[in-house]
Amino acid sequence: MNNIPWLIIPGLIGFVVAFIIQFRLKHYVDREKVLRIQDMSELYSNSIPPKKILNDQGQRLYRWFIGGIAAFIASIVCTMIWGLTKR
Repeated sequence: MNNIPWLIIPGLIGFVVAFIIQFRLKHYVDREKVLRIQDMSELYSNSIPPKKILNDQGQRLYRWFIGGIAAFIASIVCTMIWGLTKR
């Protein structure tokens, strides 16, 4: 039990949050904003919709998505630093 990197647990929670929100964001696209876009190729270059076409609730979910990814990356970096200093 002493060898478990406890710093990774918040990152795993952040990953799960971001993973779930990734699939929920497609339900919060503002149709009027989509119709105003001239170049449709920029819409889905990634697996999530661009921030500029999301409605207000989608914008809030997008912030949670970014926060989850940031927590995941930060916990990986902290775990690596903790592992290097433990030697």
